[in-house]
Amino acid sequence: MIKKKREKSHKLMTHEAGMRRVPKNHPKYPILEQEYGKLSYGHKGEEALDYFLTFLPNDNYLILNSLRLEDPKGRYFQIDSLLLAPTHCIILDSKFMSGKLEFDESANQLLRHLPGSADVEKLGDPISQISRQRHQLSLWLEKNGFPPMPIASLIVLTHNNAALIKTTPSITRKVTFHTNLPNRLKEIDENIPKRNILLSNKDLYKLSRTLIKKHTPDHFQLLNHYNVAFNELITGVICVKCSYAPMLRGRGVWGCLRCSAYSKDAHIEAIRDYKLLIGETISNKELRSYLKLPSASITSKYLVSMGLKFEGSFKNRRYFL
Repeated sequence: MIKKKREKSHKLMTHEAGMRRVPKNHPKYPILEQEYGKLSYGHKGEEALDYFLTFLPNDNYLILNSLRLEDPKGRYFQIDSLLLAPTHCIILDSKFMSGKLEFDESANQLLRHLPGSADVEKLGDPISQISRQRHQLSLWLEKNGFPPMPIASLIVLTHNNAALIKTTPSITRKVTFHTNLPNRLKEIDENIPKRNILLSNKDLYKLSRTLIKKHTPDHFQLLNHYNVAFNELITGVICVKCSYAPMLRGRGVWGCLRCSAYSKDAHIEAIRDYKLLIGETISNKELRSYLKLPSASITSKYLVSMGLKFEGSFKNRRYFL
């Protein structure tokens, strides 16, 4: 049973907004684009888990996706998917990578062998990473008043064109392909003594609720990170069909000068971009300038139509996005 759905990270959503708003000729755009590719690939890998999780061997599992928790020492850790049962937990960490992959245990690195070359790409150490996640989750359970539980873990290769080379029994216990995930979960389930029930159903659901309550979304300030100024961004409403900006408002709709597309609510995504890139509050004047609206009264109508909470009055009023 899915208790927490998979969601995009704030960092990924911010990069999506950045791809729309940072001009392609900006010197930082190639770096932004490269990082966006990594983030979107990572999310695609996490999504690839979801279908195979429908074949869980144990109906008692509660599934929590996209968790970000703080351990007792103030360190945050992220879990792609966490499976909860009365007897144990399982951490799943997805890796969406193609090509020939080698887990070098002696050097504690994941290597990708580049096609047609003797060169290899070093990709960190997922095994050590997931080991830290197990440790941090055990500390989190203790801090929040839950009993110590066996915590299993699997690195799941989710790209259809991934191949493992130079494997060892140690690696095959820790790494699997997404197509084989149900079988590996069944093995873990069968190796846990069924009489070793640590949580009642009531406590299992309490653990699930506490994890969701303690989930802390990440926060990423893209403009500061890439040193992009607000006045360098593409402002206005971006066309929903051809990406031209700005669309112009006329008779209650937004129209595109390039492709003649129109939309009644294209401003909503523009305001989401503002929230992700600039800030979570906005004034009438700021929104009017950002959307390139002709008057304060028209801008006010858009703000009122969205039902936003606000503070202050008249010229000092700020709306919470």
